[in-house]
Amino acid sequence: MPAQKLKTAINRVLFSNKAYNAFLRPFDRMLYPVVNWRELKEERARAAVPLNKIPHVADLCNREWHDILEDFRIIFSMNEESFHRKIWEFTQIIYVLKKLGYLHPDNRGLAIGAGREQILYYLAYKIKKMVAVDLYEGSFLGGEDEPDIPDIPEKYAPFLYPRENLDFRRMNALELQFADNSFDFVFSASSIEHFGGLRQIEKAIAEMYRVLKPGGACTITTEIRLNRLAGRVPNTRIFSVNEVLDLFERNGFLLAESGMDLRIEDHYLHNWVKLPQEVFKSPHVILRFLNSVFTSLAVTFKKEGNAVKKGAWKSDIVFSPLVYRGRIQVSGASKIIAGAAKLGLDIQLTNECNFTWHTKGLSHRIAIGIQLLDESGSLLNPALGEIVIPKDVAVGETFAFRTELSLTLPPGKYRLFFDLKRELITWFHEKGSVPAVIPVEIAARTGQLASS
Repeated sequence: MPAQKLKTAINRVLFSNKAYNAFLRPFDRMLYPVVNWRELKEERARAAVPLNKIPHVADLCNREWHDILEDFRIIFSMNEESFHRKIWEFTQIIYVLKKLGYLHPDNRGLAIGAGREQILYYLAYKIKKMVAVDLYEGSFLGGEDEPDIPDIPEKYAPFLYPRENLDFRRMNALELQFADNSFDFVFSASSIEHFGGLRQIEKAIAEMYRVLKPGGACTITTEIRLNRLAGRVPNTRIFSVNEVLDLFERNGFLLAESGMDLRIEDHYLHNWVKLPQEVFKSPHVILRFLNSVFTSLAVTFKKEGNAVKKGAWKSDIVFSPLVYRGRIQVSGASKIIAGAAKLGLDIQLTNECNFTWHTKGLSHRIAIGIQLLDESGSLLNPALGEIVIPKDVAVGETFAFRTELSLTLPPGKYRLFFDLKRELITWFHEKGSVPAVIPVEIAARTGQLASS
């Protein structure tokens, strides 16, 4: 058996639920109570969601909590079937800050290890100033920390936003370049577990405390172990609850609310997400990696004092969605190059969106995607190729350029489908924009390419 196949087979056995149930479960136990998920739903419908807790799908049944989720539905939507603990983390952070009055319109907030989290753009509407810091080195899969985020944050915006209210900065969380007592609240969504060892994590926590005003709040989400046998997970520190509390409290923080809801919903424990194979599984609540069963933990601390304004947030905001509309015209002559067909293309674009088309980088850039259709219009290849637009295109601007497309296709008649896309986000035609389609014939006898 080839080495790669053998490795795959071994991993399939090691990570399987059967292996865990056979060899580990008899010696394991959950650290917290396992409760009936339906009963917890009934409880949430009549009682407030606690500040300090692990994710519960039952939180959706609480009207106050669900209203927060609804308020930023322009970014996220979530129900029981599509529940994801990361969206829960963002909702819980906003829920806590609003409930405690920290989203006052005159306040300043700081996000640590922020990447390009979409709630940053949302908070730019709610408070006077939202500052986000990260190293922005492009080291995370998915482009969460692309190097150009601090330079062109509007490229990553999920909607139009007041740019003067949001500031991204390239900065080490262990050495914050802000004066003491600068912010009314600080939050960190699933970042401290990636800061290194406990010494580095504690240094970041001390910095959060230093820049927070007396009376300010610090709300964090991170990873928490749920079972006795939990060990290591690659590149992520899985905390115990006491470890988190000790790290923050010995740096001066106090719990903003006593108590912590660590009950585990039985239904989602019995249907956990098995990593790495099931990383895209929904609902995404409780995870297992080898012998470690874990999930998120949200905790809110405060700094003693009363120098922070508190009050009602802006509730009458209308978010301006991005308009995905562009005119694309494609035409071209054909030629033969040493048996390989290359199609010369003349492309003209007009930006009819309400945002600039940023064309550099990868995540969120605007590019032209090409799909291959047969003569009748049926899809043959959804990713035939891609054309990088040579320059940014401003709102209302028309831009033309020439390029070539290499084609290696069997003889026959085809159609080439050209459409603008926001990389990793959406195709423009999915939002109602009109793509360009041109017919192409590959000559059987000579390989000649003819564009009809």
